Amino acid sequence: MIFSPIFLAVALASQVLATSTKSAADDYFSNLIPRTKYALLHETTGPEAGAIPGVVAAVIPDDARPEWNVYWVRDACLVYDVWLNQLVSQGDTSLRPVLDDMVHVLVRSQQITSLAGNVFTGSLGEAVYYLDLDYILDSTARIGSPADDTQPFRAAILIKYADWLLTQNNGTWVADNLWPAINLDLQWISSNWNESSWDLWWPPVWGGSYWTASLQYRALKAGARLGRKIGRPENVVGYDSRASLILDYMQTFWNEKEGYMVETTITDVKLGRSGKGAAPLTVTIYNFDPTLGCDAKTFQPCSDKALSSLKYIANEFRKFFPVSQNIPEGDPAYMGFFLEDQFEGGQPQFFSSFNQAEQLYDALATWHILGHLEVTNVSLAFFQQFNSSIATGTYSASESTYTHLTDAIREWADAVVVLLSKATPADYVLPMSIDKDTGEPFGPRGMIRSLAAASSAHDTRSGMIPPSWASEHNTTAKSGGATYGQAAGQVVLG
Repeated sequence: MIFSPIFLAVALASQVLATSTKSAADDYFSNLIPRTKYALLHETTGPEAGAIPGVVAAVIPDDARPEWNVYWVRDACLVYDVWLNQLVSQGDTSLRPVLDDMVHVLVRSQQITSLAGNVFTGSLGEAVYYLDLDYILDSTARIGSPADDTQPFRAAILIKYADWLLTQNNGTWVADNLWPAINLDLQWISSNWNESSWDLWWPPVWGGSYWTASLQYRALKAGARLGRKIGRPENVVGYDSRASLILDYMQTFWNEKEGYMVETTITDVKLGRSGKGAAPLTVTIYNFDPTLGCDAKTFQPCSDKALSSLKYIANEFRKFFPVSQNIPEGDPAYMGFFLEDQFEGGQPQFFSSFNQAEQLYDALATWHILGHLEVTNVSLAFFQQFNSSIATGTYSASESTYTHLTDAIREWADAVVVLLSKATPADYVLPMSIDKDTGEPFGPRGMIRSLAAASSAHDTRSGMIPPSWASEHNTTAKSGGATYGQAAGQVVLG
């Protein structure tokens, strides 16, 4: 085949641009990640942050912003998840002490009598504590608490650690000491999954939450598997059937007409929500499991619904923030929490913006494992951003179309990282958000959800594959020249 000089020039320019973007992302992460790791381990966690061991403060504690000097279980679990992935998939055993402290904190949090109640009446859903794990009496500081994502997030974190401990011949300790705490949360989920609750964002709304349902599904499925594995099958009777009901419920959030996943059943803008937001994007990150392939029901990162939803919601946020109006069409823009967000002025978020890059890194890893990608009618518009003439069908890794698409998607994800580098403070300590008008850093310094999102995106970009939560057996799947096992994984993305 003979290419024209014009084609070759365009192709060469594109390759140079991609290399430049990758290099800029590499440079940014080389400065950001060491500072981020230090902040998470030493400035927000434990006694060095004025907290008890295992407690992670919502931000680097600041006397000028005392309202943020608290322990949000949800945000802390985002950090715990990053550490667990680094332990299990990267073999970083230096994290073992802080993760042991994590277990004590999470188990203790179940038993604290708070304004939510006691262990029988509501404390399992308490969302926020002081840094010494004492309960908070100020009701305005507890808006959104109790929260029904507390139980499944805590259970899933403990399950992930339990799975690793089993590989270290600690099965008896897991069964006798860790399992009772895990099952306490699972029992609550199994009995209460279909009740309305507060949703993910602040200020929250009361209704059905896609984020919460997804966490509940994962916790019950993974918990049932763990219970059987440690010889407690009698404890998990009914968990799989309840999980199936939750999975069916999760499908009702899909907006087929516009091609995105609605984040809450409260979709009345008069009540402050259209249902358009980033919570489902976070689901794809947290529930990523390549053993599920590109499964749309569990909203895997490479599924046609997750890709379509990413495109739609990203475009909605592009129109929402003034700072994004100067970004060229086709380039990535900032993401926020939800379109009607007015908390702290309603700003773009480091957290959800890093999530959009990570979803694509996860998708690339899965396609690499599978050895192909599929373009469906649902995901067609997403892929057309990178190849306007693309048609529905399956494209093998040996085909040039696959290579061109994955290269372009990888470059786009790196461009998200480069965009965020422009809003990063000079000291590389990420705050909560980005000023929607100026693009400058905004909000409390050292917000752990920002730090966790950056660290997780970096790890996935580097080829880390998290341990499976869905796989029933310790099998290893091989496809497309890559391998994936339940215990750990590493994929070379090129």
